[in-house]
Amino acid sequence: MNPALAGLTCVVVAGAVVAVSARDARAALLGLFVTLLAASLLADPLPSPLAVAARIVGALLACRLIAVGIRDLEEPTSGSRLGWPVEGLVAIAAAVIGYGTHGLGATGIGPAEAQAAGFALGVLAAAPIVTSRDVFRLGIGTILLLLGGLLVRVGLAGTPSDLEQLVTSGLVVGLGGAVAVVVIGARAAVGQLSVADEVAAPARPAPRASTHLGSGGDRPAAGR
Repeated sequence: MNPALAGLTCVVVAGAVVAVSARDARAALLGLFVTLLAASLLADPLPSPLAVAARIVGALLACRLIAVGIRDLEEPTSGSRLGWPVEGLVAIAAAVIGYGTHGLGATGIGPAEAQAAGFALGVLAAAPIVTSRDVFRLGIGTILLLLGGLLVRVGLAGTPSDLEQLVTSGLVVGLGGAVAVVVIGARAAVGQLSVADEVAAPARPAPRASTHLGSGGDRPAAGR
C-alpha cells in the first residue's frame, strides 16, 4: 500500500462523509470541494500538472456555482438521517471491499486505493439520491456518484489522459451548474430546499346557483 495514496483516500472519504452528513449547506459544500480536490490526485502515476490544474479549476467553478444557489440560505439542510459516525463506518466498509476486490476479477492497472475510494463514494451517494427530497443533497449525491465512478475507472485502467481529465473537469462544472439551477428553482418555487412529492390539486370553482322562475326556469318569456 502506498502511504501517500492511502492518505489521499482518507481525505476523499472524509470529505464525502462531511458532504452527505453536514446539516449546514456551506460545510457540506466545503466537504465536496475537498473531495473533488483530493480525488484529482488519487492516481499512480500522478497526472500531469496541466491535468491537475484543469481538475482544480473545475472543482472551484462547480462549487462556486453551487455556492451561488445557496447564497443567503439560513435554514439547515436535511443532512443524513444516520449521522456521520454511521456514514463513516459504512464508507470504511465499502472502501475495504473496494480495496480487496481490486480489478474486479481482472488485473487492475491503476492503484487499489482509487477503487477503494470509488466504492466508498458510491455507497455514500446512495442515501441522498434514493431517499432525500432535499435538492441540494440530491445534487451532492449525484456529484459524488459521478466521482466514485471515475475513481473506480482510475483503479481499473490507470491514470486518465490529459484530454480525459479536461472532459472530466467540464462534466463536473456542468453538473455543478445544473445543481445550482435546480437549487435556485426550488427556493424560488417553494421557498426551501425540500420538495414534497404531493402537489396540491387546484380548487374547483363552486357551481353557480340557478334561479327557477315557475316552470319556465331562467328562459325568457315568449312575446305574445
